[in-house]
Amino acid sequence: MTSKPVDIKVNPSTVIGTTYSQLVSVTVTDTEVTLEFIYVNPRTKVEGQVVSRVTLPLQTAKSLDLAISETIKNHEQKKQK
Repeated sequence: MTSKPVDIKVNPSTVIGTTYSQLVSVTVTDTEVTLEFIYVNPRTKVEGQVVSRVTLPLQTAKSLDLAISETIKNHEQKKQK
């Protein structure tokens, strides 16, 4: 049985925090994708620390991949005009 999509209202003013990251590590299993966002110290450029770890269901990660690709493509097309 497949479930119907649910409309979820997101309040954009409820951001918990913002973190800057120069690198991301991606780990995939049969059911999940884990993203580890890494901040590299600009003074040493060799030391990094994981500032956020996000684990997504595989289908959500695939949707995120498509959304990022389409958003970048649209942005680049607008810049060319």
